Amino acid sequence: MFPLHNHHQATFVYGPEIYENLIPEDHILHKINKQVDFSFVNEACKDLYSQNQGRPVKYLPEIMFRSAIVQYMNDYSDRDMEEAARYNLIIKWFLGFSIEDHSYDHSILGDFRDRLGENRWKELFFAILKQIEDAGFAKGNQSTDATHVIANIAIPGTIGLIRQGIKAIMEEIKEVDPKLFEELGGTKTAEKKEKLHTLKPDEKKKKLVDVVEEARAIRGKAEKLESPSVKQKIEQLNQILNENIEEENGKIQKKKEHVEDKLVSLVDKDARHGAKSDSKPFTGYKANIMKSDDGFVTNVIGTGGNTYDGNILVPLVDEKIENSSKPQKIAGDTHYGSAENRYQMSQRGITIVAPIKEDFNPTGLYSQEKFVLDKTGVTCPAGNRTMISNDNEKEGTTTFYFKKEMCKQCSLKDQCTKQERRTITIGKHHELIMEAKEYNTVLSKKNEKSSAVANFVLRPNKI
Repeated sequence: MFPLHNHHQATFVYGPEIYENLIPEDHILHKINKQVDFSFVNEACKDLYSQNQGRPVKYLPEIMFRSAIVQYMNDYSDRDMEEAARYNLIIKWFLGFSIEDHSYDHSILGDFRDRLGENRWKELFFAILKQIEDAGFAKGNQSTDATHVIANIAIPGTIGLIRQGIKAIMEEIKEVDPKLFEELGGTKTAEKKEKLHTLKPDEKKKKLVDVVEEARAIRGKAEKLESPSVKQKIEQLNQILNENIEEENGKIQKKKEHVEDKLVSLVDKDARHGAKSDSKPFTGYKANIMKSDDGFVTNVIGTGGNTYDGNILVPLVDEKIENSSKPQKIAGDTHYGSAENRYQMSQRGITIVAPIKEDFNPTGLYSQEKFVLDKTGVTCPAGNRTMISNDNEKEGTTTFYFKKEMCKQCSLKDQCTKQERRTITIGKHHELIMEAKEYNTVLSKKNEKSSAVANFVLRPNKI
């Protein structure tokens, strides 16, 4: 029989009491809220808002900053975040909303990011890192690496990029001289799309010539305008043409040689072509990250995708030292183990733990690894020694020369050099490299010993 009970309307309880009953203490947001004091954010961002004009700020910087944390952890878009802040109980609690609050409009998230800017974000990041370090974490040895970030844009080809340049300059002309804008074709010219996928190779070459000539004609008209903003767009168009186009025997064609730091899109001007490896190119950025041994990110510097990882080590470390603490050791891959990086870190009292790039001779002949180098001379694989040298003070290098007569009579000459004599050039931080090689050798032997002991303990019958 269906039971008969008196049914009463449920009682809704608003406020912290219901949160206390529903929010699990082992949830990551609960742990963050317990360990990190975010109250400093309001004071740190106070100057970003008018103190005596406009309506009072409803959603304080602390709420916005907490929202940014939630967005990062869950990979939320601004609209996703708006919905989560409205319906997700744990997120509402973490943001400090009452359970009946309707949340904010997604647009204020972007407004907050714009107000902060990169430098203020960094200030808030290091303020939280200081709390983490004061609690006994994130200090000690660090490691560093770079990860690629794909740009969220459609990458145009050469013709498409020139079209972007034309559109940008046309839009500026429209603001400065509407009459000239119409004379140059107006919106039809500015918004023109090229259907390149239907063209044959020869037709694409002709289309490239047409677009370049159109860009040059528009530039010629625009140069007569006395407008700083138009001149800026002219310079931008010139950059695109110079980086992508060349003329050979009077014919316009794509530039064959590689261009460093090449602009790839006007939609995202900071994105650059890069490569994870020789076979894995990408377009976007690199996030150069420093991390503590206990798993905390202690600094991040964003750069274009074409940046060499090792070149970012010094600014990455210096920024952390200035705003946080100094590590004793930094581990990284081969990119970070250059002589210059080791020298710069030694000046800061920091040891680099990184492999040394193997010496390679592209000719297939003996590399410098086959030679024994010391402070006063060099000994070749055949046992011949030279002390004849020349110092290059500008480069900080020393070049040792073997005598022509010695090399001519050497039985290993065909494997060593195609010149009359062999030369060996030593970099200005050679001693640091030698010390690093010795350190890496000792470290490798310790690791091998530890591995052997572990194997014996875990699988004694396999030894």
